Amino acid sequence: MAMLDGRLPEVRIEVVTTTFVAAGQPDGIHDLGRFLENLNNPMASRHIELRSPAIRPLYRAQTNVSLDASLLVRREEIVFANFDGPYFTHGVVRKPDIDVPALLMAPPFQIQGVIGVDGGVDATQALRAMMQGFFMVRNARVFDADGNALGEGDQIIVNGAAVQMASTTRRRIEAIAVTPAPSARADEEDVEAVELPERQESAAA
Repeated sequence: MAMLDGRLPEVRIEVVTTTFVAAGQPDGIHDLGRFLENLNNPMASRHIELRSPAIRPLYRAQTNVSLDASLLVRREEIVFANFDGPYFTHGVVRKPDIDVPALLMAPPFQIQGVIGVDGGVDATQALRAMMQGFFMVRNARVFDADGNALGEGDQIIVNGAAVQMASTTRRRIEAIAVTPAPSARADEEDVEAVELPERQESAAA
């Protein structure tokens, strides 16, 4: 994403909580590295400010409401976030030595993907350390608690505090195929999946 006329490229994020999904332009954030630094800085504000925000209930993905004022989201309420923008900050977002599969249970979601660890480091211990803050999961696939697919993305940022169970495994909990009762089938028609951005090549520095 290139700069136009000396202006910084537009950055947008989508934050997913247990009850709602909010998207907008994060105030003061111009690249992925800075976003991760902000999320993991204990001295930073406890809220992420989104400008030009839109919000929707978690299970009604199409009922977006555009707000006419900035939106504040508490960092600890975020389960995971999608980032659309450049990397820029060197040293914060870097190519890891080893790719390790990971399964994360962060109710009401399970997340499957790849984490990066340094060579010679025990993968489980590295995952344990990552869960002390926000960390990146690449080649991410998100499922509901029952294993039904919700979406996927090139990378998402996961709140380690929201993760109740984690394993460096390629396995995941799969949905059991059952025939729902007529009333349950009608309810399912009102439930929309959490939308993740389509995979795209990242312009990593």
